[in-house]
Amino acid sequence: MIALIEQHPQLISLGMVLILTIALLWLIQHLMIRYAKRILGLVSRIDFWLRGHIARLPLITRLQDKYPVLFGFIAKRFARGHFSGLILTVLTLLNVYILAVFAGLVEDVVEADSIVTTDLFVSQHMSVLRESGIIDVFVLITSLGSTPVTCLIIVLTAILCMVARQPYIIIGLLVSTIGSTAFTFVNKMAFQRSRPIDILLMEHTYSFPSGHATISIALYGFLAYMAIRFSQSFIRQVRILSLALLLCLLIGLSRIVLNEHYLSDVMGGFLVGTLWLTIAISMTEWLTARGKIDWRIVWSAPQRYMVWFSVVAVLIATFLYATVYQFPLLG
Repeated sequence: MIALIEQHPQLISLGMVLILTIALLWLIQHLMIRYAKRILGLVSRIDFWLRGHIARLPLITRLQDKYPVLFGFIAKRFARGHFSGLILTVLTLLNVYILAVFAGLVEDVVEADSIVTTDLFVSQHMSVLRESGIIDVFVLITSLGSTPVTCLIIVLTAILCMVARQPYIIIGLLVSTIGSTAFTFVNKMAFQRSRPIDILLMEHTYSFPSGHATISIALYGFLAYMAIRFSQSFIRQVRILSLALLLCLLIGLSRIVLNEHYLSDVMGGFLVGTLWLTIAISMTEWLTARGKIDWRIVWSAPQRYMVWFSVVAVLIATFLYATVYQFPLLG
């Protein structure tokens, strides 16, 4: 065992990362299924108590009488029960936070901070795996984030939305995917960061941020959001979220293992994807609040068959793309 670890330290490290990631996601899923409703109930009670307690404070009462318009605006921003209140406020604050984190990451990359040293260290270790059989697995995984496959998924999803008579969902889907792709392209051209030296699958675009990592969050995240909204089972919703997170992490990891991107490129892509996913969800929830989308529809048997047909078609297309285009690049 010790000899195996000494001969393949990078492969063992990669395996440990995968095992720990899956174990962590399973633990989070288990805790959410078991305790999420209790925690949400507790948070709701605390929120109700805080609102009542703060509203009765003498200082707040005087300020409210003096500035009624300002306090009315604030009250609407934190009102519960409609989209333009607390939900929109939380989503907006989340977007601001993501932008701040992304700006900090960009600053570290531009100024060659410690994260660049980490990038080079990880890239050098991943280059050792280029002759390993694990590379073929990650080529298949990374193909799920390729342009042909993601375009196929977008088209099939749009068709399913039309068949289900929920065409307004397509707006959110396009905002998430096209918006994130355009934002990524602009950033690639702005920073013009070169890709790792030991790249396995030759790419002709710049490195930061990772387009595959971006689209994994923007596209598969939105698909998970759709599945969660259509589902009526809390347990199923949690499992969908866990599977989506695992898929996105695997696609991001594939870019690092194949030395297509540095670690910070993938982190930047995840942030960009999350930013546009949040924007798309905000727009979709706004359309839902206006009665344009009905998530409570009952899917007929033919519609469910179409969903499974689409899944199989995407898997076949991914395998063909990897076999015909990606694998020859390894040679």
